[in-house]
Amino acid sequence: MRVEVDGFEFEFTDAVDVFIFDEQDKSKPFFHGLSHAMKAVDIIVELQKAYLFVEVKNFHTPAQYRDNEPFNHLRETLKYKYRDTYLYRLAERKLDKPVHYLCLLTLENPLITRMNKEMRIQIPVGIPVSRWKNSLVHGCAVLNVERWNNNFPKWPVQIL
Repeated sequence: MRVEVDGFEFEFTDAVDVFIFDEQDKSKPFFHGLSHAMKAVDIIVELQKAYLFVEVKNFHTPAQYRDNEPFNHLRETLKYKYRDTYLYRLAERKLDKPVHYLCLLTLENPLITRMNKEMRIQIPVGIPVSRWKNSLVHGCAVLNVERWNNNFPKWPVQIL
């Protein structure tokens, strides 16, 4: 299944379903009427045994994220996009499979590595404490196009 979003084209060869989650067009079948007070990831992919929440950002000036303030703002945005989408899907009773959060950002490798570390602190992967019976996220990865295609060859992406 192919999907285009924000200047990227993805092919999810083994997907059960793929749709733009933050769809704004009321005439589209996957329009969710999302609240302006809450954020949402760009794409949801349903696989046989998991869901992928996919957020993409194609930056015009990626070098600005070398500074702490823009980097921290981006980190917070990515965190809340995941958390709010999780709440939307919980309300829809659509969390019957493990969820993996994938962020595709057009940043250089050192910033991708740094953001990976930060996101794993912000969104606890797995079951971080014994009292929890469910995880909030089974996996979280921040990638650029090169890393995405190397790590997920069966889900190729290209910039349009």
